[in-house]
Amino acid sequence: MYQFIDVDKNNKREYSLFFDADIAENIGRSFIRSMVVSDDETGEVLAGVVWSIVQKEKKEKPISTIIWIKHSGSDVFFRMIRAYLEKIKSEGIRTTKATLPLKDGKEQKALFREAGFNMKLFESDVIIVRLSELSDMPFIKKLRNTPIPKGIMTLSQISARYFEKGVNKCIKAGKTGLCHDLKDLSMAWFEDDVSCVSTGENGINGFFLFHKRPSGIIAVQLLTCLDNSYKTTIPLMMYRFVTAMEEKYGPDTRIELDRHNEQAMLLSERLLPRDIGRPVYLGSRGVFL
Repeated sequence: MYQFIDVDKNNKREYSLFFDADIAENIGRSFIRSMVVSDDETGEVLAGVVWSIVQKEKKEKPISTIIWIKHSGSDVFFRMIRAYLEKIKSEGIRTTKATLPLKDGKEQKALFREAGFNMKLFESDVIIVRLSELSDMPFIKKLRNTPIPKGIMTLSQISARYFEKGVNKCIKAGKTGLCHDLKDLSMAWFEDDVSCVSTGENGINGFFLFHKRPSGIIAVQLLTCLDNSYKTTIPLMMYRFVTAMEEKYGPDTRIELDRHNEQAMLLSERLLPRDIGRPVYLGSRGVFL
């Protein structure tokens, strides 16, 4: 028999070694859910799944997306998927998606298709580049001899209170990037030596925030400008970020950009026009049993 166990911030340490480290650190955040399936007799963990529940726009209904899954066989997989569907249905979710990395994803893809997901190969929104690639961008080279304005600073140069005021402005404007729980995150969550802010007469008017994952990847979390100065603010924050990275990290350091919104997409097209997202299997299905 199987035992289905919800994993949250209270018991995540007990199961953390089962999950991928970059995934495990997010368990317990308000928009992340997770579950493991164990053998009822031995207690051995046989499967696990992590999903996010996000409502991108106020008028849209929330969507649940499976972002990580691991299992020991098809029987426990299908039982876990059924339990997952029951859970999200109870929360009023009507559509679910699933995204799988291309690597080791073919067998998973077949199982998801059998479970009703219309899995297809897509280019993901995620781009991963090395610091050396950013350092060599013509845009950055052009700014090399340009003094960085005093108003463009890293988080290590500002107070937590000043940061919180800027965050509140972002939340009020509905600009939280990938941080759907931005109000719950402290400044310490972000890599303070390389994350940047832009300041003006009315306080912070721009954020370029990064988080360092357990794997060492420096991942963009929030890129936004809160006024009409974005044409100058965003390039200068990008320049400040690259110079700060060069001071702290080696040229092979990996940086992840998720083109999750129009602003991030435009930035990637301008700075990294030849880069394509990682291939993934992506699919969806309705929530019915």
